[in-house]
Amino acid sequence: MSESLPVRLNHDRLHDIQTRASLEATDSFPVLLHNGDAPVHVHLHLDDALSAVASIPANNHFVDADSTRQVSVEIEDGGPRPVEGQLKIVTGHGAETDYVSVTVAEPDEEDGVAVDETLAERSGGDAEDAAADGTDDSGFEFPDVSVRRNAPVAVLGVFALAVAVGSASLSDSVAVLAGALAVLGSVVAAGYLLVR
Repeated sequence: MSESLPVRLNHDRLHDIQTRASLEATDSFPVLLHNGDAPVHVHLHLDDALSAVASIPANNHFVDADSTRQVSVEIEDGGPRPVEGQLKIVTGHGAETDYVSVTVAEPDEEDGVAVDETLAERSGGDAEDAAADGTDDSGFEFPDVSVRRNAPVAVLGVFALAVAVGSASLSDSVAVLAGALAVLGSVVAAGYLLVR
C-alpha cells in the first residue's frame, strides 16, 4: 500500500483543512482525517481523471471531535498509468475546500518479490540425506522401513499366539490344543515371510 495522506481538520479554526499539496501513489492509499476539537462532516471527491482508475467506498464522512478516521482510496490494478488528477476535500457542507494533486504512477519493479528458477528446484537437504542413510542429527538410527511397516502384523501375531497358548493351557481339550498348534505354525510361517 502507498503512503497515507494525512489531513488535519479544525486545527486553526472551525472547518479548517490542512494537508499536502500533492501525493504520488502506486496503489491504494488511506486518507487519515485527524480532527480537532469540533465534530465535522467531510466530503471527499475524485475528479474525472482519478475516477477512471480509483474509487472511494463512501464520499461523506462524519469525524467526531478529537478523533481520526481512515478512508481508503482504492486504486484498480492494471489501469492506465500514469494518471494525474485532483482529490477534493470539503468540510462544513462547503464552508472550506482544498485540493490535493494525486499522481497514480507505475509500481516500481523492486516492489515485487523476485523469484528465479532456483526457488523451484528441490533442495537435497540434510533431512533427506539422513533418511537415506538411516540416521538423524542426534545419531539415532531409524529401523529399516520394512520392520516399521511390518511391526503391527508382528504384534498381532504375538497376541494371537498368547491367546492360543492361554486357551490351550486352560482347556483340557485335544481340539483346543490342535488349534493352538495351528496358530503357532501360522505365526511362525508369517514371521518367516515378514523377515524374508
